[in-house]
Amino acid sequence: MLDFFPEDSIGQPSFGKREARKETVRKLTIETDQGWSFKTDIVPDQKIFRNCARSRGTGKWVIQAGLNPGDTIVVEKLESHRYRLFKETRGE
Repeated sequence: MLDFFPEDSIGQPSFGKREARKETVRKLTIETDQGWSFKTDIVPDQKIFRNCARSRGTGKWVIQAGLNPGDTIVVEKLESHRYRLFKETRGE
């Protein structure tokens, strides 16, 4: 799954597992189907967007999109570091 994203967008491991890293991490811009976007890198050991708080990022998106168990999440690549995140509507 990490191969879908640019290597330079993969940041440090989660807190407590950090390693010295010389490369600069380039943030991704994630556009949502809710009309707003956020910037984030990817936590490699958890394979999640780092910006995941309920007040912003993927946490906020999950709440606003009304995501439920069994729903399909789509991440569409628009450009090298720009993606679109949306909930697939059944029947698409």
